Amino acid sequence: MRVRFRFTVVWVATTAAGMAISWAGVGHALRGTTLQAPDLAANVPVQRGRPPTPPAGPSGASPTVSSSAPHRTVAPSTSPSASARTSAPASPTSAPSTDAGAGKVRTYVVKHGRVVLSLTSSSARLVSAVPDSGFEVKTWRKSTWLRVDLTDGEHGSAVFATWNGHPTLVQVYEY
Repeated sequence: MRVRFRFTVVWVATTAAGMAISWAGVGHALRGTTLQAPDLAANVPVQRGRPPTPPAGPSGASPTVSSSAPHRTVAPSTSPSASARTSAPASPTSAPSTDAGAGKVRTYVVKHGRVVLSLTSSSARLVSAVPDSGFEVKTWRKSTWLRVDLTDGEHGSAVFATWNGHPTLVQVYEY
């Protein structure tokens, strides 16, 4: 009887340890994901080639630049901001997130990082931008559009949100 009891205790301890180790590995991969049904944001077309250049000068928007720094996060704000991380999934897809106030929060996973936007029918707001290592974030914002670039100067990903007389539209460019 004692042998069975010891065997049971050892089996339970080993099983619990295995589950804890498995959860530690799987939990890391699952952080930041949601279990919601996909929506239309998952079908954002990816366009190849350089995106259009935003206007510069006194009447145009000047970019806000943030260089890459591992593991920083960004709190939501009304002005564009950026953060960095060391690696990102390479697939240019979008995953739905949760509601944030009046807008829907959407995550766009692009070739060179990840951009999170809060979208309404008549505006877009940058929540965070997370470039891959070696890349930096540049943002431009005007009253009818928002552009976020993750670039190393030669290659990059650009996420455009426009709402000039139409519902907010998001386009992704890889260059």
